[in-house]
Amino acid sequence: MKLNFPNFPNSINEPFLLTSPKTTHYNCIAWAYEDNSKWYWPDANGFAFWPSEIPREENLNSFIELFKLKNYEICENGQLEIGFIKIAIYCNKEGSPTHAARQLPNGFWTSKLGMFFDVSHTLFSMENGEYGNVAVFMKRIL
Repeated sequence: MKLNFPNFPNSINEPFLLTSPKTTHYNCIAWAYEDNSKWYWPDANGFAFWPSEIPREENLNSFIELFKLKNYEICENGQLEIGFIKIAIYCNKEGSPTHAARQLPNGFWTSKLGMFFDVSHTLFSMENGEYGNVAVFMKRIL
């Protein structure tokens, strides 16, 4: 189902497809991490799951360290590379992490939109939207 979200202005011109029903069981970080069993976030109050070996701080480095636990390394771009899986970590204008997406084998990306849906999209369809823009790409061998 083609979607157009006002929070993502480019979604009107680019693929932005609904791929799951709403759920509150997991968020975008968990989805990119390939764990749909819990909500990941380094909140100071400890309400969400966060690995104990990573500082519970809402900064880009903490999110990078999370994905390093799954053998991801920082890479230059989000272009499809055969034999690798990539993730994109988004930050707002202030540099705070807001979102993560995982690349699919066809080159599109998959995201979980907060407590709502999973979607398939291009990177451009989410640019300059609610989550800001990609701050870092990471990849690991499949």
